Amino acid sequence: MRSAAWLFLSVAALLAAGAGRLAYIQYTEGDALRERAEGQHTASVVIPAHRGDILDAQGRLLAGSEFWPSVYADPSLLQDPRDRKFAAYSIAPVLGLAAEDVEALLRDRAESRFVWLKRHVSPEEVAAFHELRNARRLYALDVQYEPARIYPHGRLASHVLGYVGAPEKGVRHGLAGIELSQDEYLVGTPGRRTRTVDSRRRPLCLHVDGFVPPQDGATVILTIDAYLQQQTQTHLKNAVETFKAAWGTAVLMDPQTGEVLAMASFPDFDPSDPVPDDAKPGESDERLRNRAIADAYEPGSIFKPFIASCALEENITRLDEVFAINGPTHNFGRRIIHDTHAYGSLPLHEVISRSSNIGMALLGTRCENARLYRFLRLFGFGDRTGIELRGEHTGMVLDFSRWTSYSSQSVPIGQEVSVTAIQVATAFSVFANGGILFRPRIVRGVVGAAGEPLWDNSRPIPIRRVLSREVAERFREEALVEVVMSKIGTGKRARIPNYRVFGKTGTAQIAHSGGGGYMGGKYTGSFVGGAPGDKPRVVAVVSLSAPSSGQYYGGTVSAPAVGEILADALAYMQVPPEVTSADEKGIMPGRKAGSGVQDAGGW
Repeated sequence: MRSAAWLFLSVAALLAAGAGRLAYIQYTEGDALRERAEGQHTASVVIPAHRGDILDAQGRLLAGSEFWPSVYADPSLLQDPRDRKFAAYSIAPVLGLAAEDVEALLRDRAESRFVWLKRHVSPEEVAAFHELRNARRLYALDVQYEPARIYPHGRLASHVLGYVGAPEKGVRHGLAGIELSQDEYLVGTPGRRTRTVDSRRRPLCLHVDGFVPPQDGATVILTIDAYLQQQTQTHLKNAVETFKAAWGTAVLMDPQTGEVLAMASFPDFDPSDPVPDDAKPGESDERLRNRAIADAYEPGSIFKPFIASCALEENITRLDEVFAINGPTHNFGRRIIHDTHAYGSLPLHEVISRSSNIGMALLGTRCENARLYRFLRLFGFGDRTGIELRGEHTGMVLDFSRWTSYSSQSVPIGQEVSVTAIQVATAFSVFANGGILFRPRIVRGVVGAAGEPLWDNSRPIPIRRVLSREVAERFREEALVEVVMSKIGTGKRARIPNYRVFGKTGTAQIAHSGGGGYMGGKYTGSFVGGAPGDKPRVVAVVSLSAPSSGQYYGGTVSAPAVGEILADALAYMQVPPEVTSADEKGIMPGRKAGSGVQDAGGW
């Protein structure tokens, strides 16, 4: 009797301990266990969101999305070697794969729940796969639709658009260009479909609350015009190849609003395959650089108008003031400044049109460093422009404490500073719009998936007035037009029929990347210009780095490309002709105040 009682008490104690342990586990680990149990009977599939489109200013598709089917397997459901072999030898012929390779992959990844068998399969392969899967009950295999980014115009605007990375959990994120800077708008939010499955992961029914729809990304609308972009890229490519430059960049801008109509760099790349397998080491990095915003270089003589116009604004000089050049060399203390020709005396407007280094050095000495520094900052040099792209270079304006007595002569001729093409186009637009510095824009707006406006960026963004309207227009008409349209100007190769073009040439030695002087025989040849001369509608800049054809002056290597870009833009925009053939296509006779020396050679 006593032994029976002890047995009863022992069993009761064990049951109580077990119940306590069960209660403890349920209290402390219940949620985790429930999730684990539920996970064994449910299967979730990510539903990718549609990444938003990128459109040009006219609504043309520049970047879009498609969903491409890919076949995957769950090797954990194929633990029996016979099941693995059956699945591998069944599916391999349908997908055009080697059965031995598929079997080895399933065996090597036996503990995995997911492995790709073939990505981006054809519609015919998808149809054959589903028929085979259902007929042979291959429930460990299935199709998943992956988001794919498409660029219907190939390399068009590749540096502007950028590119995206590989899908991660159904999402592709931008890695460069607009794809990166506007990723938060474009990306969208993936959805999810959850089903109840049996022990072999075969779907039984849709799980309660098992469908969460994806939220598609927004559409980004650019200021870029696809036609003008194509023409700009074509002319830039031709210039780079003709003059055998290391690279080139171009920007086309509406100077009245700051909208970027085209932005190009060459060499370029295919945004759908930005880093091809056969690329040489370092080659892709060079091709992927958006030179218009990321590369800064000494501007040379294209810098002269910015200094001269500010000096004119502050009544330090006049356009008709005559400077005693007495070239081709001039001593400034221990320093010697050179001109390409032996000028005697030149008025300021010819200092610009003939591109006299000595004349600008004389003016810079009069202005002194403090004023010169202020002039640079007024035009925005040394600051990012704020364009809606990542990776913009500030250019370089030395801290004022580092300026020396040489700076008064160096800065006015485009030395001791570095600029980007977008900075030059933005600053030069001041001469075209009556004296205002606008922030450049390349995104016009963003529209949600339902058509609702999310961001309106269509209005011009003035930063500050740099010049009075009178000075901006006089300087353009009396100095910058002369650079191109007169017989003495250095930019004659930028002329186009029926319009007066204004602009400035520039040629600068390329500095060593680590500092310490210049590279022998290496130059950057640039030209920045606009048209029409009376009421400007477009401004363009082209810069070529290290031309090796034997010609490198900006007036020779870059001015023709700018002229072609401007001509295409004016025709496309249907801008009425400014002059006729009776006006000798706008060619000015040149002024008599100078030395009478002919063309300065495009410096």
